[in-house]
Amino acid sequence: MSMIFDRLIRASDNFLDVLARKGIPVEEDHDFDWPNYVFRSGLFRRAHLDVVDARDTKKLYMMHLCIFPHTNDPGPIYGFDLIAGPNKVTGAFHDFSPGYDKQHYMLDWFHDRVDGIEWSKKRELPQWAKNIFSGNMIAAGNINTMEELDEVLSLANQTLSYYLDNIGAMSDIDSTDAQNWYCHNQRQNPHTPKVMESLGFDSETVQNFITSCLFPDVQ
Repeated sequence: MSMIFDRLIRASDNFLDVLARKGIPVEEDHDFDWPNYVFRSGLFRRAHLDVVDARDTKKLYMMHLCIFPHTNDPGPIYGFDLIAGPNKVTGAFHDFSPGYDKQHYMLDWFHDRVDGIEWSKKRELPQWAKNIFSGNMIAAGNINTMEELDEVLSLANQTLSYYLDNIGAMSDIDSTDAQNWYCHNQRQNPHTPKVMESLGFDSETVQNFITSCLFPDVQ
Protein backbone atom coordinates (compact mmCIF):
# COMPACT_ATOMS: atom_id res chain seq x y z
CA MET A 1 0.00 0.00 0.00
CA SER A 2 1.16 3.55 -0.73
CA MET A 3 2.48 5.22 2.43
CA ILE A 4 0.44 8.29 1.56
CA PHE A 5 -2.75 6.27 1.21
CA ASP A 6 -1.98 4.49 4.47
CA ARG A 7 -1.62 7.82 6.30
CA LEU A 8 -4.84 9.17 4.81
CA ILE A 9 -6.89 6.11 5.70
CA ARG A 10 -5.70 6.42 9.30
CA ALA A 11 -6.48 10.15 9.24
CA SER A 12 -10.04 9.67 7.98
CA ASP A 13 -10.60 6.93 10.56
CA ASN A 14 -9.39 9.30 13.26
CA PHE A 15 -11.74 12.06 12.07
CA LEU A 16 -14.60 9.59 12.21
CA ASP A 17 -13.67 8.50 15.73
CA VAL A 18 -13.57 12.12 16.93
CA LEU A 19 -16.97 12.92 15.42
CA ALA A 20 -18.46 9.73 16.84
CA ARG A 21 -17.28 10.70 20.33
CA LYS A 22 -18.61 14.24 20.02
CA GLY A 23 -21.85 13.71 18.13
CA ILE A 24 -24.80 11.48 17.34
CA PRO A 25 -25.00 9.78 13.91
CA VAL A 26 -27.70 11.15 11.63
CA GLU A 27 -29.35 8.91 9.06
CA GLU A 28 -30.01 10.88 5.89
CA ASP A 29 -32.00 9.66 2.91
CA HIS A 30 -29.07 9.29 0.53
CA ASP A 31 -27.78 6.31 -1.41
CA PHE A 32 -24.31 7.09 -2.72
CA ASP A 33 -21.61 4.61 -3.63
CA TRP A 34 -19.09 6.01 -1.15
CA PRO A 35 -19.14 6.53 2.62
CA ASN A 36 -20.87 9.60 4.04
CA TYR A 37 -21.00 10.13 7.78
CA VAL A 38 -23.22 12.85 9.28
CA PHE A 39 -23.33 13.79 12.96
CA ARG A 40 -25.09 16.35 15.12
CA SER A 41 -24.63 17.37 18.74
CA GLY A 42 -25.28 20.13 21.21
CA LEU A 43 -22.04 21.69 19.99
CA PHE A 44 -22.71 21.75 16.25
CA ARG A 45 -25.64 21.56 13.83
CA ARG A 46 -24.06 19.30 11.22
CA ALA A 47 -20.72 17.57 10.76
CA HIS A 48 -20.20 15.72 7.48
CA LEU A 49 -17.27 13.48 6.61
CA ASP A 50 -17.14 11.78 3.23
CA VAL A 51 -14.42 9.58 1.81
CA VAL A 52 -14.05 8.61 -1.84
CA ASP A 53 -11.67 5.68 -1.97
CA ALA A 54 -10.77 5.19 -5.63
CA ARG A 55 -7.34 3.70 -5.02
CA ASP A 56 -8.03 0.57 -7.01
CA THR A 57 -9.73 2.17 -10.01
CA LYS A 58 -8.24 5.67 -10.33
CA LYS A 59 -5.34 5.64 -7.85
CA LEU A 60 -6.98 8.49 -5.93
CA TYR A 61 -8.16 9.03 -2.36
CA MET A 62 -10.34 12.00 -1.35
CA MET A 63 -11.71 13.19 1.96
CA HIS A 64 -13.91 16.10 2.95
CA LEU A 65 -14.87 17.31 6.41
CA CYS A 66 -17.20 20.23 7.04
CA ILE A 67 -18.77 21.26 10.36
CA PHE A 68 -21.52 23.86 10.73
CA PRO A 69 -22.36 25.54 14.04
CA HIS A 70 -25.92 25.76 15.24
CA THR A 71 -27.83 28.63 13.69
CA ASN A 72 -27.81 30.53 17.00
CA ASP A 73 -24.03 30.20 17.26
CA PRO A 74 -22.01 33.02 15.63
CA GLY A 75 -18.90 30.84 15.25
CA PRO A 76 -17.07 29.90 12.03
CA ILE A 77 -17.49 26.92 9.71
CA TYR A 78 -14.80 24.23 9.76
CA GLY A 79 -13.63 22.93 6.40
CA PHE A 80 -10.91 20.47 5.39
CA ASP A 81 -10.51 18.89 1.95
CA LEU A 82 -7.76 16.70 0.55
CA ILE A 83 -7.16 14.72 -2.63
CA ALA A 84 -4.17 12.49 -3.20
CA GLY A 85 -2.59 9.97 -5.52
CA PRO A 86 -0.25 7.21 -4.41
CA ASN A 87 2.85 9.43 -4.56
CA LYS A 88 1.65 12.89 -3.58
CA VAL A 89 -1.17 15.02 -2.26
CA THR A 90 -2.35 17.08 -5.20
CA GLY A 91 -4.51 19.41 -3.13
CA ALA A 92 -5.22 20.17 0.51
CA PHE A 93 -7.44 23.03 1.70
CA HIS A 94 -8.35 24.09 5.21
CA ASP A 95 -10.16 27.05 6.70
CA PHE A 96 -12.16 28.43 9.56
CA SER A 97 -14.63 30.30 7.34
CA PRO A 98 -16.49 33.26 8.89
CA GLY A 99 -20.07 32.56 9.88
CA TYR A 100 -22.33 35.14 11.47
CA ASP A 101 -19.55 36.93 13.39
CA LYS A 102 -16.82 38.05 10.99
CA GLN A 103 -14.58 39.03 13.93
CA HIS A 104 -15.06 35.88 15.99
CA TYR A 105 -12.19 35.03 18.34
CA MET A 106 -11.84 31.56 16.78
CA LEU A 107 -10.87 33.24 13.50
CA ASP A 108 -8.10 35.10 15.31
CA TRP A 109 -6.87 31.83 16.81
CA PHE A 110 -6.82 30.18 13.38
CA HIS A 111 -4.87 33.12 11.96
CA ASP A 112 -2.24 32.82 14.66
CA ARG A 113 -2.04 29.03 14.28
CA VAL A 114 -1.45 29.00 10.53
CA ASP A 115 0.60 32.19 10.23
CA GLY A 116 3.96 31.45 8.66
CA ILE A 117 3.21 27.92 7.45
CA GLU A 118 5.56 27.54 4.50
CA TRP A 119 3.82 24.78 2.58
CA SER A 120 0.65 26.85 2.15
CA LYS A 121 0.70 28.66 -1.19
CA LYS A 122 -1.15 31.91 -1.72
CA ARG A 123 -3.31 31.79 -4.80
CA GLU A 124 -5.76 34.06 -6.57
CA LEU A 125 -9.20 32.87 -5.56
CA PRO A 126 -12.29 32.89 -7.77
CA GLN A 127 -15.17 35.09 -6.67
CA TRP A 128 -17.20 32.28 -5.11
CA ALA A 129 -14.25 31.47 -2.85
CA LYS A 130 -13.54 35.10 -1.97
CA ASN A 131 -17.17 35.39 -0.89
CA ILE A 132 -16.78 32.86 1.92
CA PHE A 133 -13.20 31.91 2.80
CA SER A 134 -11.10 33.76 5.34
CA GLY A 135 -7.85 35.44 4.40
CA ASN A 136 -6.06 32.69 6.32
CA MET A 137 -7.21 29.74 4.24
CA ILE A 138 -4.58 27.05 3.89
CA ALA A 139 -3.97 25.82 0.34
CA ALA A 140 -1.28 23.29 -0.51
CA GLY A 141 -0.43 21.08 -3.44
CA ASN A 142 2.29 18.74 -4.63
CA ILE A 143 2.96 17.41 -1.13
CA ASN A 144 5.19 14.40 -1.72
CA THR A 145 7.03 13.87 1.56
CA MET A 146 5.74 12.17 4.67
CA GLU A 147 7.00 15.07 6.76
CA GLU A 148 4.84 17.62 4.95
CA LEU A 149 1.84 15.30 4.88
CA ASP A 150 2.16 14.68 8.61
CA GLU A 151 2.26 18.46 9.15
CA VAL A 152 -0.97 18.88 7.15
CA LEU A 153 -2.77 16.12 9.03
CA SER A 154 -1.42 17.26 12.40
CA LEU A 155 -2.72 20.76 11.70
CA ALA A 156 -6.16 19.42 10.77
CA ASN A 157 -6.30 17.36 13.96
CA GLN A 158 -5.20 20.25 16.15
CA THR A 159 -7.66 22.69 14.62
CA LEU A 160 -10.47 20.13 14.83
CA SER A 161 -9.77 19.62 18.53
CA TYR A 162 -9.75 23.38 19.13
CA TYR A 163 -12.89 23.87 17.06
CA LEU A 164 -14.88 21.25 18.94
CA ASP A 165 -13.65 22.60 22.28
CA ASN A 166 -14.81 26.13 21.44
CA ILE A 167 -17.85 25.87 19.19
CA GLY A 168 -21.27 25.81 20.80
CA ALA A 169 -21.47 29.24 22.44
CA MET A 170 -25.10 30.06 21.70
CA SER A 171 -26.42 33.60 21.54
CA ASP A 172 -29.45 35.55 20.39
CA ILE A 173 -28.59 35.53 16.69
CA ASP A 174 -29.65 33.67 13.56
CA SER A 175 -26.85 32.56 11.24
CA THR A 176 -29.11 30.77 8.77
CA ASP A 177 -28.46 33.28 5.98
CA ALA A 178 -24.71 33.19 6.59
CA GLN A 179 -24.58 29.40 6.48
CA ASN A 180 -26.78 29.22 3.38
CA TRP A 181 -24.54 31.82 1.72
CA TYR A 182 -21.55 29.59 2.44
CA CYS A 183 -23.31 26.56 0.93
CA HIS A 184 -24.52 28.52 -2.09
CA ASN A 185 -20.99 29.63 -2.93
CA GLN A 186 -19.47 26.22 -2.31
CA ARG A 187 -21.94 24.80 -4.82
CA GLN A 188 -20.44 27.17 -7.44
CA ASN A 189 -17.06 25.41 -7.23
CA PRO A 190 -16.55 23.85 -10.68
CA HIS A 191 -13.77 21.55 -9.50
CA THR A 192 -15.99 19.39 -7.28
CA PRO A 193 -18.22 17.98 -10.05
CA LYS A 194 -15.27 17.79 -12.46
CA VAL A 195 -13.21 15.63 -10.10
CA MET A 196 -16.09 13.38 -9.11
CA GLU A 197 -17.23 12.85 -12.68
CA SER A 198 -13.63 11.98 -13.59
CA LEU A 199 -13.87 9.20 -11.01
CA GLY A 200 -16.77 7.68 -12.92
CA PHE A 201 -19.80 9.10 -11.11
CA ASP A 202 -22.57 10.35 -13.39
CA SER A 203 -23.39 14.06 -13.40
CA GLU A 204 -26.89 13.66 -11.95
CA THR A 205 -25.57 11.71 -8.96
CA VAL A 206 -22.80 14.25 -8.45
CA GLN A 207 -25.15 17.23 -8.53
CA ASN A 208 -27.54 15.51 -6.13
CA PHE A 209 -24.64 14.81 -3.80
CA ILE A 210 -23.40 18.41 -3.87
CA THR A 211 -26.79 19.98 -3.22
CA SER A 212 -28.33 17.48 -0.81
CA CYS A 213 -25.38 16.06 1.12
CA LEU A 214 -22.19 18.03 0.62
CA PHE A 215 -23.54 21.57 0.99
CA PRO A 216 -27.29 21.48 1.75
CA ASP A 217 -29.12 24.61 2.77
CA VAL A 218 -30.37 24.92 6.34
CA GLN A 219 -33.87 23.44 6.42
